[in-house]
Amino acid sequence: MKNLLLSVSLMILCAGVILTTGPGCNTDNNTTLDPGTRVRSSAKLNAFGSCGELEAALKKHVKEEMRTRLLSLDDYYIFVEVPEVGDDGDTAAGGTDKGREEGVDYSGTNNQEAGVDEADIVKTDGYAIYVLSGNRFITLEVPEFGLLDNGTSLEIEGSPGQMLIRKQTSGGHAVQAVVFSSIYAWSMAKDHPLHSHIVADNATSYRCYGLTKITVIDLSDTAHPEVVRELYLEGSYQTARRVDSAVHMIAYTSMEVPGLTYWPELPDEYYQLPHESPRRRELWDEAIQKAIAENNQTIDALELADLVPLLYEVGDDNSVTPHDFTTDGCSNFITAADGMSRGFTSILSLDLLDEDLAVESDHIVSNQSIVYSSSDTLIIAEPAQDSWWFWGVDGTFDEATNIHRFDISETGKAAYRGSGRVDGTVLNQFALSEYNDYIRVAATTGRWSRWWLEEPDEPENFVYVLEDSDNNSLDIAGQTDALAKGERIWSARFVEDRAYLVTFRNIDPLWTIDLSDPGRPEIMGELEVPGVSTYIHPLNDDFLLTIGYGGDDEGLDWSVQVSLFDVSDFDNATLADSLILAPPAGDGWESWASSEALYEHKAFQYWAAKKLLAVPLSTFRYHYESGPGFYSYYYEYLSKLELISVDTAAGLSLYGSIDHSGFYNKDNDVYWCNMDIRRSIFMGDYIYAIGDRAVTAGNLDNMTITGSVELPGSDCGYYYLEGSIAE
Repeated sequence: MKNLLLSVSLMILCAGVILTTGPGCNTDNNTTLDPGTRVRSSAKLNAFGSCGELEAALKKHVKEEMRTRLLSLDDYYIFVEVPEVGDDGDTAAGGTDKGREEGVDYSGTNNQEAGVDEADIVKTDGYAIYVLSGNRFITLEVPEFGLLDNGTSLEIEGSPGQMLIRKQTSGGHAVQAVVFSSIYAWSMAKDHPLHSHIVADNATSYRCYGLTKITVIDLSDTAHPEVVRELYLEGSYQTARRVDSAVHMIAYTSMEVPGLTYWPELPDEYYQLPHESPRRRELWDEAIQKAIAENNQTIDALELADLVPLLYEVGDDNSVTPHDFTTDGCSNFITAADGMSRGFTSILSLDLLDEDLAVESDHIVSNQSIVYSSSDTLIIAEPAQDSWWFWGVDGTFDEATNIHRFDISETGKAAYRGSGRVDGTVLNQFALSEYNDYIRVAATTGRWSRWWLEEPDEPENFVYVLEDSDNNSLDIAGQTDALAKGERIWSARFVEDRAYLVTFRNIDPLWTIDLSDPGRPEIMGELEVPGVSTYIHPLNDDFLLTIGYGGDDEGLDWSVQVSLFDVSDFDNATLADSLILAPPAGDGWESWASSEALYEHKAFQYWAAKKLLAVPLSTFRYHYESGPGFYSYYYEYLSKLELISVDTAAGLSLYGSIDHSGFYNKDNDVYWCNMDIRRSIFMGDYIYAIGDRAVTAGNLDNMTITGSVELPGSDCGYYYLEGSIAE
């Protein structure tokens, strides 16, 4: 294996309490929260002066969160009644291949932005379908549209979550795949090359509980895929993007400090005293102070290497090469002026065309983030403070979101460009957008996410437009007036100079927003309809297709609903049609059905060439039989890919379905956790349905199955064996 060329640009962002000495972090062993320790200034990033300064700041982060969490237990436990503590190419099958082009002959991943491929469990190059199933990377050949042949199967270490492929510009099979899998330290075998690096000598402490493995696979010989690079990053995988040959992977990890106590050790006397006893409170305070003091000693004993993530490369000979990001004096570590976090967002960037597969690594100390990417801009959106930060200062601060912008126009690199801050919280990647160098953000303000408040302020919603300014700053160029007071955003979509929002409380308002003047974004219209949309898909300039839950004026009935909206009159959008996708009525079937497309846009597949929408639908029913001397019980499953005809004039109608139920009902003693047909691919006159247990090809003209291959699937079944009893 070639040596890894590692170009490190390590950046650390923090959110929360100011880092520097002074009023930033109160770590004294007292049992009251001082609102003066909570300050806000700017999301703008500044460099640390030394590794010592970085180490001190990170320890303050951990101490202040630990202390606040212990004191919040005090607030809850002492003053709220709690239960008593217990004892313990478009061709028909058989035709001639004329070349296969994505978007023309077959559909690919339902990506947010054109030219930006999102990692997923299924990929295709038109000549093969690549599937992550169980712990396998599986290649299924598509010799002709409508056919499906077994290909190769390669075991992937850990739990494969998503992948990306690189296609040849001349067509044909993909030449590379990058698979991202999760590995848990406590399940690592003792003979694993990384075991001694991750597990401490006492075999109970871990540097990092979770690892993200990056497996680069050479597919140039389709019959013999070869692993050419294995990298392990401390942290949990989040997502990845590919722009041409550039891959950007994002993972998140929290600084884990073994031995910290997050619950006070209380004497027996405490539990024997009445709840209102002053002595009970004294014992509680003493135990809290003791826990804080002991935790501080544990934290003080740490070194910087115990706090920051590491990257490891495992070679062909099982040799391990650790890559430490603190070897250059920490001058390239940067943080927000008012930041405090114990987590790291890590960005690994590599160029698949680079012969040496050089990797650039950016590590951001941040709260858990949301990731968006256009072809030249990567955005990390993270809460300015984690929820623990607001204990004791609820009346002082509202939620806010830091927006950090990275330039990815240079292949295989991510260069920090600037940061800004908006009020409120961001729902998901579709609430973010970059267009004509402006950043657009849809956010919900208020304190509605603080579960401990009895009457939080009602939420409001805004769309902000941010622009670059001097000194690495993103300033707000314009924002809408507040909209939908008392509601929060359930879905958002930016399309060039337009934005669409769906908010919800009892009914579903669709908002249309004009962004053509970045300095004056304007709310143009509001349409109220029953139900709520969780995903918005633009068909063209005049129509939107959505999926969500059905309902009436009183609220949701939780049925799966597809809707078609006419936005040709942007000021006055109308509901053109809606369609409920329902399970079989009666006969023991559940009245509800589920669909992964409700919360995962990649399970939503619209194919304009056929004007067809494919979405999964699943449910189950429970069988119980008994008689003299016996009983039996089992589940029966329904798993279908529903095809819906989308006609902007005639509306929505059921076209047909692909049924995978038989793959789940072979054994009546298994309760399946992945029932949905998870993805679908249109190829010519055929639809390929990819479920947990099988991949099938179906003819769109007559809905007959023309090819089928079973998959190993996920090992997540709970077993309910038939039993018997004696009368």
